[in-house]
Amino acid sequence: MAEYRHFLLQDTRTKHGYTSTIRGGDKKNSPPRPERKTHAEKLLSDLEKAEKKAKARQKEEPARDGLQFIPMLFDESSDFDLKLEQLENTSPGTRIVSAKKRDGRKEYLVAVPDSEVSKLADKFRDYRDKDHWRGKPKNEPLASSIADIDAAELEDYWTDASEALPKADEMLWWEVWLGTSDTEWNVADWFRKTAAAQEIVVSPQQVQFPDRVVILGYASFGQWRSFPGLLRLLAELRKAAVVAGEFTSLPPAGQAESINGLLERTTFADDDAVRVCVLDTGVDRGHPLLEDSLSEQHTQAWDDDWGSDDHDGHGTEMAGVCLFGPLGKPLYSDEQIELLHRLESVKILPRTGENAPPDYGPITVGSMALAESVSPQSQRVFCMAVTASSDDQWRPTLWSAAIDQATAGVGDNHRRLLTVSAGNLREDVGKNYPDENHVSSVEDPAQSWNALTVGGYTNLAWIQESGLEGYTPIASPGTLSPGSRTSLCWGDEPWPYKPDVVFEGGNYASDGSGFITDVDDLQVLTTRSLEKGDAPLGTTRDTSAATAQASRMAAILQAEYPDYWPETIRGLVVHSAQWTPQMLDEFPHADRRRRLRVYGMGVPDLDRARRSASGFTTMVIQDELQPFAFVESGKPDNSTHEMHVHDLPISREVLEELTNTPIRMRVTLSYFIEPNPPRRENVARYQYASHGLRFSVRRPQETAAKMRSRLSRTFWLKDSDSKTIQPKKGSTISDDREWDLGPEKVSVRGSVHSDCWNGTAAQLASSNLIAVYPVTGWWRYRRDPDVVQRKARYSLIVSISTGDTSVDLYSMVANEIQIRIAAQSAGVVTEIESE
Repeated sequence: MAEYRHFLLQDTRTKHGYTSTIRGGDKKNSPPRPERKTHAEKLLSDLEKAEKKAKARQKEEPARDGLQFIPMLFDESSDFDLKLEQLENTSPGTRIVSAKKRDGRKEYLVAVPDSEVSKLADKFRDYRDKDHWRGKPKNEPLASSIADIDAAELEDYWTDASEALPKADEMLWWEVWLGTSDTEWNVADWFRKTAAAQEIVVSPQQVQFPDRVVILGYASFGQWRSFPGLLRLLAELRKAAVVAGEFTSLPPAGQAESINGLLERTTFADDDAVRVCVLDTGVDRGHPLLEDSLSEQHTQAWDDDWGSDDHDGHGTEMAGVCLFGPLGKPLYSDEQIELLHRLESVKILPRTGENAPPDYGPITVGSMALAESVSPQSQRVFCMAVTASSDDQWRPTLWSAAIDQATAGVGDNHRRLLTVSAGNLREDVGKNYPDENHVSSVEDPAQSWNALTVGGYTNLAWIQESGLEGYTPIASPGTLSPGSRTSLCWGDEPWPYKPDVVFEGGNYASDGSGFITDVDDLQVLTTRSLEKGDAPLGTTRDTSAATAQASRMAAILQAEYPDYWPETIRGLVVHSAQWTPQMLDEFPHADRRRRLRVYGMGVPDLDRARRSASGFTTMVIQDELQPFAFVESGKPDNSTHEMHVHDLPISREVLEELTNTPIRMRVTLSYFIEPNPPRRENVARYQYASHGLRFSVRRPQETAAKMRSRLSRTFWLKDSDSKTIQPKKGSTISDDREWDLGPEKVSVRGSVHSDCWNGTAAQLASSNLIAVYPVTGWWRYRRDPDVVQRKARYSLIVSISTGDTSVDLYSMVANEIQIRIAAQSAGVVTEIESE
């Protein structure tokens, strides 16, 4: 079958103004409001007591020195969402510091300036005594949404998912999150100088976010209470993540003669080729399969004292798979192999013990920069199979947010692709499979939005090792690898589905009596550090092996398509993925959300990601739009700005002639977000993501004008008074295509969205238009126009395929592109129909 390069489309986009059709005033049946007089009196009493308690605390605790605001706790009503945006907007200087859930209710820590406490009391009195002209109590939305008010203690700044606050004298590394938006002086310098005076050890590293700086400090909780003036700037305290220090060492499973045969058949990539940078325990560059792809200058360590060698063996195992993939196939075949990429290594783990301080956010980002400093012009994929056990689950951490910030190019406008493992079960693997996997969350930092998070599945089930007669594999072929973690325990939290994809992670075996063991036959063959013994081959498994395979695939795609962005490469990996029949049996359509939480989009296919063919054609669009527009101060909030409508080069005439020929269309939208990690729950202006994007495909029988009207209120008609007229109920064309997920219901979490539909060529003929439009994020709520009006890059990937071998979709697209080019050369302007 002939193979072709994907189409990188140009000039397909038309810009349009965009206003969401979702109206903020749409109402649901609401529970009754509390009795106003009783509730107002309670709030006034709570407020008075909170103020008195806070003033008393200020005299007792050095951490409160210099405070000009009162830290208060606002408990949200169980019936109404807390209207804290209204509180901030009407009380100058009032700000949400952090938020968390306690006993099922949201609890907000709010800084209320001293001068605003009496004004807040006035709001509650007005609620008790005065009505709006419509007859409703003044300030009712705010007052009725507050259940309780209390003074905040230092303990309330603890936002770690674990409810157990460390004991007052327990020494540990803390993440100290400090606010930077309300001061003009250098917060980090102040913190370091004050910490030194208090004899508190702090990390030399720090991570900067839009309105936070995070520094690690080694102290007890009691020392933070005695830290002069800490609460003036403190936003959160969290326990610093610590990674597991042990990696599995496995016996060798190969021969040097086979390695020599592979070397004779291998052509290694040039020095300027794409690289996979392994962030791990170092790599043994003296290994015969690695030395021609890993130069000495590209083996580094975060700390020079560690040395760049592989002290553990795990990094070398990763490197072998990153370069060759699972070695079983290339070692025992006689095919010629041409490598398109090389290796880099930066050691991020010390030779013994753990990093102190455990600054894995700055260490990871700094190590990425270290690799880039040696070869700044080289393209690379970062690979990290190092994770930390954490109770945070989906919640952003310092580590995951630092990765999101680096991959988004915050500060240097250089985007990066990083693959990260979902993490492995650490004890009793396989004994309660797969239930234990379903309740074991992916580990930190695998919840990162921008990273490609990789889980494990397995097709390995054949055991030939002597002495293991009677043993059977734990997992059936096509299902979850027994060591792989999932995000199923996240429930309905509106956060990305993780892992994004799954690769081969190996299997385990049981003797039937409950004894479970690892087996070479059920693992991935790879390189073994020669410092660990004479045998150059060994095995690797779990999500480490899977992540190395994902990195290799991404590097091959980057080498094939050097003009593709990191967002596009990530998108292609996800776009090529499919669920195995076993995955679909385990989680049928009704359970597709659970399937996404376990397997992501499934198993990627390098051939489909790499090349188009006559019956399978892929089109790629790389573009940027401005999600939001700045509105001058004193006017309503900043607004959404624009959407793009892309006209795909698919011939309507050709497809209509094919009528009922079965067709499949897949669409993937990939973009990177800028993170805002302080924990302030779902208040819009404090959302984690800077922005969101969505796609929508024109529906069969839907005109371009009706599509625009369905998506944006900008295109709704206006009456004689210039008021917008909402389209009549039933006027929107319904979508009768069979989507795998449902693009507007299931597949819109995180920053990569993928879905596909099955239908006919006639349906595809009117599916040529795809819109990309914004949804809200924290960029929108800033008062700095340079932030609000930032542009967002995105990659839109579209594939059309058919099982009918007589249909040449690739030629259809190529011909349509040539027709458009000829029309442009002749000065003919083609417009999207507007009827």
